[in-house]
Amino acid sequence: MYDFSRCKLCATNAASPTYKLKKTTVYACAACGFHFIDHLDTMPSGTSGDASPALDQKAWDYIEGKLPANGNQLRQNLLLVKRHLSLSGTHCLDIGAGAGLFAHLLAEAGASVHGIEPQGVFREFAQRKFGIELNGETIDARHWQEGFAGYFDLVTLWDVLEHVNFPAETLRNAYNVTKPGGWLFLDTPRRDALFYRIGEWSYRASGGTNPLFLESLYSPLPFRHKQMFTLRQLLQLVETIGFSVVRVHSSPFRPQNKIVLVCRKP
Repeated sequence: MYDFSRCKLCATNAASPTYKLKKTTVYACAACGFHFIDHLDTMPSGTSGDASPALDQKAWDYIEGKLPANGNQLRQNLLLVKRHLSLSGTHCLDIGAGAGLFAHLLAEAGASVHGIEPQGVFREFAQRKFGIELNGETIDARHWQEGFAGYFDLVTLWDVLEHVNFPAETLRNAYNVTKPGGWLFLDTPRRDALFYRIGEWSYRASGGTNPLFLESLYSPLPFRHKQMFTLRQLLQLVETIGFSVVRVHSSPFRPQNKIVLVCRKP
């Protein structure tokens, strides 16, 4: 059982319950200011990932219905990647590949692609829709850490860090499989964005009865949001791990409220 008084970012025992929501509680660290909820997912132990139900027609229609909007963003992400490196012949790893669309776009651009997706329903969709075989083992598995150490030219984590149990460990493991001179691209919601601050203000002003956006941002359901970074926290983390930050795309007033980082392994 994890002791949630231990901060998942700075590892000090300085976190305390701060925002009590309907289904979960947000802890805040007094030492570094990190916010995370009191929940961890039970991760799959087998090599094939989770044991979720097979992809039925309802799930297929739901996932396919999300593809146009997701595709618009992922194509923008692809253009960002292409500004920094040529994809032809590169070895790429998409962590948290979801339905496989970005892995598919990378393959279309000439890359050799591996993808990680722990949810079986998405892996099945990716295989049937795009012919992409995603791996269910998470990035901490021996398969990746020993079999692909220093291997990938490009590692991507699109909307992943807010979902994983331990984001610092996820980034360290991503660093281990990136080759020297290789690239890391990621995006994640920004906690110091205006909408989050409004949620905090509303929670305090209402005595916890009206948390506004906080209620929709966090959830104890599997693979939902468990934590959010400020820009300063995320920059400090990736640099502490060893990446050099090449470019930052972020603003607390952007409609998407996202941090987008382009990083490189020395």
